Amino acid sequence: MKLLKNLNLLRPCSEKPYLENAYVVIEGETFRGISTSEPEGEFKEIMDCGGKFALPGLINGHHHLYSALAVGMPPPARIPLNFTQILEEVWWKLDLALDRDATLTSFESGLIDSLKAGTTTVIDHHCSPSFIEGSLSLLGETGKRLGIATGLAFEVTDRNGAELFEKSLQENLDAAEKHAEDPELAALLGLHASFTLSEESLKKVAEVLSRKVGWGIHTHLSEDRADEEDARERGYGSVVERLDHYGLINSNAMLIHGVHCLESDAERMLKHGAYLVHNPTSNANNRIGMLPAIAAECLKPGLGTDGMQSNMIREAKEGMLIRSSHLGGGDTGVDYQALLFDHNPRVATAVFGSNIGRVEPGFRADLAIYDYHPRTEVHEGNVFGHVFFGLDAPCDVMSGGRMRVQDHRVLGIDENAAKQEAADQSLRLWKRMQ
Repeated sequence: MKLLKNLNLLRPCSEKPYLENAYVVIEGETFRGISTSEPEGEFKEIMDCGGKFALPGLINGHHHLYSALAVGMPPPARIPLNFTQILEEVWWKLDLALDRDATLTSFESGLIDSLKAGTTTVIDHHCSPSFIEGSLSLLGETGKRLGIATGLAFEVTDRNGAELFEKSLQENLDAAEKHAEDPELAALLGLHASFTLSEESLKKVAEVLSRKVGWGIHTHLSEDRADEEDARERGYGSVVERLDHYGLINSNAMLIHGVHCLESDAERMLKHGAYLVHNPTSNANNRIGMLPAIAAECLKPGLGTDGMQSNMIREAKEGMLIRSSHLGGGDTGVDYQALLFDHNPRVATAVFGSNIGRVEPGFRADLAIYDYHPRTEVHEGNVFGHVFFGLDAPCDVMSGGRMRVQDHRVLGIDENAAKQEAADQSLRLWKRMQ
């Protein structure tokens, strides 16, 4: 067993959100004991944390690692005027240009960024139509190498033709079967969005989904009004109604965005026990609107970044500020602390089938450790302020009981070489997009 001592634990949304000078006992990959008094027993390793602060390893409820090489890329030749045009002119060109090398570099770049921001669990939604077969296993291998629990899903869509639709569907099924027994990987059935899938395609998706007990979809849902308009043109009251018609909304479904959902849609999702994931900075960037308050209140959504970034503290803080800018004095906002530290652990625990996201006995031993020297007192009543307005980047990150980042450096990785590879691959990728 391993013992961490002299660690100040920040545990938002728990019964005891602040434990000063705590002792943390780790056995294998799991927390075994958390206390403020020194535990008895013999320990193979004792780590004196010297009064540093720690959060639970953070969880990204929805990411697009394939977009990691988009930073600084040239603007599109035609300036998009709406959300659909943003997809057509930017993201659908980028994903189509990804080959194996660019895909691997994107995975590595995005996961390194995640780890260095304290994120130890990433539920990804991938798309590389020119490199389908084996792409999810490559993602899984990359996540395991870095120590990040990784959710796998390949975006199924009609937009690239019938052959690639079938290959994408098969890639999801292959990943689910291959990695079923791996506790660090969780495969879902990825869909792009309802408006890019025909009735016949949704029937096929439903048939494949039914082959595995406990399987769920991971799909964009009602991100833009165009998705809802398409569903109505097809004779449905909403996107949720359309997906539910084919039995695709179940207790394992990951539904992303939900910005334009009706109150009846929220009730339907709640009835099925589906999980909604909110992505505020992406919503703001694409100018698609804000998640309805009713959805935030009753569905207890998780929090993701939709590929915008890999820093979950920043995502929560920026989401909070974006929403506050549209509220009047005294109006109730969304509890982004709860999304990140309460809802996300519930989502990840359901997706992976094991306890993730809390510093409590029986949970995976994931920690983001900060060399934080607060200028004001820290106590149970002000943890929120210190987490969102005090902490910077973690100096050390642990996942599964093993140190993955030490003194701000990712262990086992040549970061300079990784950055050079990203620079080289990004230029190749951008050229293919032209």
